[in-house]
Amino acid sequence: MDTVSLSVNGVSYTEAAGAGAAAAADEPDDPFSGPIRSLAPWNFTVLAVLMFVVTSLSLSENFLVMFVTFRFKQLRQPLNYIIVNLAIADFLVSLTGGLISFMTNARGYFFLGTWACVLEGFAVTYFGKCGAEGTPASAVFQGRSKLFGGLDAKWGFF
Repeated sequence: MDTVSLSVNGVSYTEAAGAGAAAAADEPDDPFSGPIRSLAPWNFTVLAVLMFVVTSLSLSENFLVMFVTFRFKQLRQPLNYIIVNLAIADFLVSLTGGLISFMTNARGYFFLGTWACVLEGFAVTYFGKCGAEGTPASAVFQGRSKLFGGLDAKWGFF
């Protein structure tokens, strides 16, 4: 029986040649049903470790920014609210997207199903847009509060 040998990125794959092997090689892997055969498992391990480091650092640093700002009244300035807004948005991105990405890379496929894929895509996009679009809104709010006497002043349109 003939065999087909292939080497990709230093990883060798050997399959028995024939109609069944050729048909299986033509079918794309489903990332929701099991590990992807065309990628070596160590690739997912490297990604899982990287996502764990990035997610844990992001969660801890953003929590620290929120905690320190809410703990000390001196830091509750309008300019700091821009930083807190970004910290909250990034915290939620890391909480949803980072954890799901870490767990799926640790297993080598989307074992949580399509709902987790959709949740990760939606949450990362939504919270990212909230952080990016909320920052200019906070800057406008800061400028308005400085021009018209702060938050205690009576505003004409309220």
